[in-house]
Amino acid sequence: MRNVIKSTRTLLLVLGLAAFGPVVPAAARAETPANEGAGAKPDIKKLKQHLKEHQTYPATRAQLLAACNDLVDFSAGEKRWYADHLPEGIYKSAAEVLKAVGRK
Repeated sequence: MRNVIKSTRTLLLVLGLAAFGPVVPAAARAETPANEGAGAKPDIKKLKQHLKEHQTYPATRAQLLAACNDLVDFSAGEKRWYADHLPEGIYKSAAEVLKAVGRK
């Protein structure tokens, strides 16, 4: 009889924990792509360096996004933020791009 009660308690505990989903530490949850939402703002110094040294101008929004998507220097969240904040247009310099993403 004790084994049945112990087994029942264990089963109830397991089912109760399963109802709350997997337990993941906060630090691990913060790094998952699903939690990046609209994206993480990239390091502006790194973005500025990329725009000045690796981008040719004039450049359209599509060209800027394509160049950014090819980079491994930026995370998926940073790329998403950049895409969400870069308006349509033709940009003549890195300064114009930085000004445009800073407005939104």
